[in-house]
Amino acid sequence: MNLRILIIGLGGLGSVLLELLARSSLSCRLVVGSRNRLHGIASCNLAKLGAQAQGYDPDIEFTRLDLDDPQATAKTIQGISPDIIVCTATRQSWWIPQQLPDPQSSRFKSAGFGLWLPLHLSLPIALMRILHSADYRGLTLIAPFPDVVNCILDRMGLSPTCGIGNVDEIATKVRGLAAAKLAAPIDEVTVSLVGHHALEKTAFDGSPEPVPYFLRVDRNGRDVTKEVKAAELLMEPLNLPKGPPTHFLTAGSAVRLITALGSDRSVRLHAPGPNGLPGGYPVLASRSGVTVPELDGLSLPDAIDVNEQSHKFDGIERIEKDGSVVFTENVISVARDELGFNCSRLEPHEVETRAQELLSKFQAYAKGYGMMS
Repeated sequence: MNLRILIIGLGGLGSVLLELLARSSLSCRLVVGSRNRLHGIASCNLAKLGAQAQGYDPDIEFTRLDLDDPQATAKTIQGISPDIIVCTATRQSWWIPQQLPDPQSSRFKSAGFGLWLPLHLSLPIALMRILHSADYRGLTLIAPFPDVVNCILDRMGLSPTCGIGNVDEIATKVRGLAAAKLAAPIDEVTVSLVGHHALEKTAFDGSPEPVPYFLRVDRNGRDVTKEVKAAELLMEPLNLPKGPPTHFLTAGSAVRLITALGSDRSVRLHAPGPNGLPGGYPVLASRSGVTVPELDGLSLPDAIDVNEQSHKFDGIERIEKDGSVVFTENVISVARDELGFNCSRLEPHEVETRAQELLSKFQAYAKGYGMMS
């Protein structure tokens, strides 16, 4: 079957995902939707030409799409009728605050990624509302902060299929290191990881924060968690470039997930926010969607509890039943003191207003440090 895949958003992550899918063996028609027609067409041309130079001949086209125009977007999506939608669109790229000088960038980072939640939640809410109005029946993957965003969407009755990256990136690291330690082919090693986006600070930045998680490593079905000292592998330093270059890791994980979602056979991997659950889990992915399998040594309620406890390490005190978010004191104080942004609680009906306010205040703040000029 020739899958129809719609990528919404052509920023850093969306552009890399387009390039990798164009060079994959997946039989698909790629449609790329973004607001900037000239940039979009040029990016599609580059991906197609580069793939052809590598020996592929992908089917790629561009369509103008603006999530701030729900009626036009619904009509566009109905016309494409995609099997899978991947939304990478956000009000501001996650890495931009890292460009600030110290100590400002460090202070924002220490507050927790949840400080930027309105910017990453705004467009996924818009998309999921559009998809419901268009009676869309396909699969939807959310890239921006899915460990938290997907949970909020679910409590608003707008749950997507799952997210991309995050927990799968950490599991991939542990799997590779475990295979090397065992001197085993990587295909013989299986990792089962329950963990939140906040755990990436431990896995990749060496943060000592005690973010909870569950981790098991097997080799050909035999538990080797203690043998390989899996907890040490999780925290083992791994030097990676900062910022946009890591999009290749996230996009690579996404290509594997998308390929699984186009298959009739269930594939075991990891994904954040499956069916609106908080945090990340091992999942079984196929054309029918994703499910969280039973885990040896951990029930699903306990796995959910691990991830709900982890929210606070990303600056989220809790997510309430209606999708309202209560922030930690650290996020509240940093946002207030640095940006003049006063928000202790974010309710679903005010997300867009708060996103625009936060974006405006951050841009003014960043301009004072020579950015956004």
